[in-house]
This record gives sequence, C-alpha cells and structure tokens, in this order.
Amino acid sequence: VGINGSAIAAVSPTPLEGRRVLDVANRVVAPGFIDMHSHCFGIAGLRLQALDGITTALELELGVHPIDRAYQRAALEGRPINYGFSAGWAAARLHVKTGRPLSGQAADGLIAMGVPEWQAEASPDEVNRILTLLQSDLRDGALGIGLVVGYAPRVTPAEYTAVARLAAERGVPTYTHARELVEQDPDTPIDGAEEIVRAAGETGAHMHYCHINSTSVRRIDRVLALVDRVRREGATVTTEAYPYGAGMTAIGAAFLAPERLGERDLRPSDLVYAPTNERVRDAERLRQLRAADPGGLCIVHF
Repeated sequence: VGINGSAIAAVSPTPLEGRRVLDVANRVVAPGFIDMHSHCFGIAGLRLQALDGITTALELELGVHPIDRAYQRAALEGRPINYGFSAGWAAARLHVKTGRPLSGQAADGLIAMGVPEWQAEASPDEVNRILTLLQSDLRDGALGIGLVVGYAPRVTPAEYTAVARLAAERGVPTYTHARELVEQDPDTPIDGAEEIVRAAGETGAHMHYCHINSTSVRRIDRVLALVDRVRREGATVTTEAYPYGAGMTAIGAAFLAPERLGERDLRPSDLVYAPTNERVRDAERLRQLRAADPGGLCIVHF
C-alpha cells in the first residue's frame, strides 16, 4: 500500500489467473488488533471478534485457574484467533475457600462473583495456599495474575500486596479490578486507587489498573492524578478505559446490591439481566434476581 493510500501492484513472472486480487486503494491496512480485556468464552464470540479485526484476545482481568487445563481446552477447541490467560485469583480463592472443583474456564471466576464465601477474609494458611496455586499457574504459562478485588471488597490489603509481591518476583504484571474508592465507601479497608499504586511502589510489580473510568466515575481526575504522580516517581502502573458507556458483570456482584447502587450513581433500571434481556424494574426485583442467579450476566449502563 502506498503512503498516500494508493495500491501498489506486485510484479510477478507468473500469471495472476485464479488468484484473488484485492483493491486496497484509499483503505488502511493494519496489523490485527489485540484485545487485552476479553471475557469472550465461546468460539462464536471469538469469530465475531475476528470479523472486527481482532487477531489476539486475552483474558487477563478475571483470569482462569487451573491454567494448564485452560490452555488444553483452548487448543482442543481450535480457536480462530490467538489467545492467552492470566492466573485467576478469584477462581483460585474460590477453590481454597469452598473446596469447589474448577474447570479452568473463565466462567469459574464469574461463578465466584455470586458465592459469598469466596469474599471472606482468608487466614494466613489460606493465603499461602492461594499463592501456591497462583505460582503453579505462572509456571504453566499464565501471562500475569488477574485480581478482581473489587468483587471481594473486604479482602485484606495484606493479601493483595502478597499477590503483587509474587507477581514482582516472577516478573509478570497484575491486572486489577479495583475495590471501592473511599468516596464511594468510607468503610473500605483501603482506597482502591491507593491500593494499586501503593503495591506498585512497595513491591516493584507492574500493576495494570483495569477500566479506570468505570470504577472511578466522578473521581476520575483524582485517580488519574494519583497514577500520573506515581509513574513520574518510577512506579510501573498502566491503565485502560472503556470506550463505551456500559459494562457487563455478574448480577450478584457486591457493588450491585440495591443498597449500594447509589455509590456509583446507579438505579435498578440501569441494569439489564442479560439471559432474558429484562430491565430491572426496582430494588425488590434486583434482590430476586441476585438470589436466584447470582452468577447471571448483567448489563450495567453507567
């Protein structure tokens, strides 16, 4: 392709009969896109991503556990695009806290969203067991560690820092869905933004701050200023932002409890229960859906 967008013909000594020739005049030819925040679980969805120009889809925020099983399944499925996974802290924690057997699919992490036991504070022995599982996943090819601490907002900051320290020792990033900011929940064990940048400074880990706009909402200026400051001081903190005004998560997520919607300026009617495309009419209906299907997907309009 010429610099001005015009097509350049390839000169070949062999005839072009039977070959498909693409006219790319006035078009842009680019490498495939990398989706580093993909929760696409099925082949059909991955094919749609390929049609959008995505050639690599990575499940990094939620992650999976055990990672070896996830890679084996993906290889057998014959995925149409490149793939990769982080180690799923949520799934590993679910296994340690409940004994639940895991399949190595991202769906395990979604199931955890609706299981209160996995959110409970871990004992020192349980933290060590979680770290051991994550170490195993990193040995088996995990691309980092996914930390959806925003779905377990009462987990101790010490556990979070321990996971970050493990990532630093292994030279891999962490991918964090932050817990609440102090403006949203004055009783939070630690401000979500402060936790991420503090872990970067204390451990030297590369801390990736997932979808910073959707968790910071009206406090985004304060959070971005904090990230900018620690980056200037030498910490490795990266981030991303939704390019759209809606997200999807499990309807049983802690921050979607009716009494907590106001922390993010949300109302029940801002939620759509995806399995039936039902817009939630009121707080009582939200409680019913959370009780019946806590892992069910929900579209959130911010």
